[in-house]
Amino acid sequence: MKPTAQRDWRVSRPSRKNRATFDQTSALGGLTLALFAYIVYHFIYPLISKGLLW
Repeated sequence: MKPTAQRDWRVSRPSRKNRATFDQTSALGGLTLALFAYIVYHFIYPLISKGLLW
């Protein structure tokens, strides 16, 4: 038998029931949004409320 490479390189598709998976991209996006909200709430908002930024 001749050694051949596997033709199907696709990963197995997730089932239709489990479409909303929490993958690495979602985790990184959520972390970025949380960091942005933290910066705005703790640094930008006090400057605006004191009238120093506008």
